[in-house]
Amino acid sequence: MTDITEMELQNLRHLIQFSETDMEKYNSYAQAATDPTIKQFFQKSAQSADQNRQTFLQFLK
Repeated sequence: MTDITEMELQNLRHLIQFSETDMEKYNSYAQAATDPTIKQFFQKSAQSADQNRQTFLQFLK
């Protein structure tokens, strides 16, 4: 892991938490959607949030 400041570490933790929350919300919206286009939009948004979370986690390794 690269040397990061305490503030940077705290910011990464917040971003990871927000990404997890976004992913859960988008998945929930996708499950509730009846329109296939809207459902796909939220599924892709959930995938994007998960990819962001994975990227943030890489900084902690």
